[in-house]
Amino acid sequence: MEILDSCLNAPTTPLPPNPKFQFDLAIEHRINLENNLVIVICKVGIRNESKETLFGELRGSCIFFVEKLNDYFDPQTNKLNLPEDFVVTLNSVTISSMRGLMFSFFRGTFLHQAVLPIIDPKSFEKNT
Repeated sequence: MEILDSCLNAPTTPLPPNPKFQFDLAIEHRINLENNLVIVICKVGIRNESKETLFGELRGSCIFFVEKLNDYFDPQTNKLNLPEDFVVTLNSVTISSMRGLMFSFFRGTFLHQAVLPIIDPKSFEKNT
């Protein structure tokens, strides 16, 4: 797991006690067939309750070694066809790892209480 990008935008006024945050979450998959790697990149944006203000963002990646990754690659379509349950597992591990990174990264800041909630990794919409 590694942090790729981060930003922190201080609010113009102090946050109320127990603020409510909204989270934008996006996941991207990249592959390195030569080394049998699947790289899952997760970006989390933290916004105010009305989603008008972006307080912070963290983007990180988890790198997974997948034996015989070439077996799942279709050269005609240039796409990777991993089993859906396996993709959900990769996403779940990455989201959980991001939760820990966020807690550590934002500790001691105004986003200390911005804890990423439990998210169903099956609920993501797939963009191709």
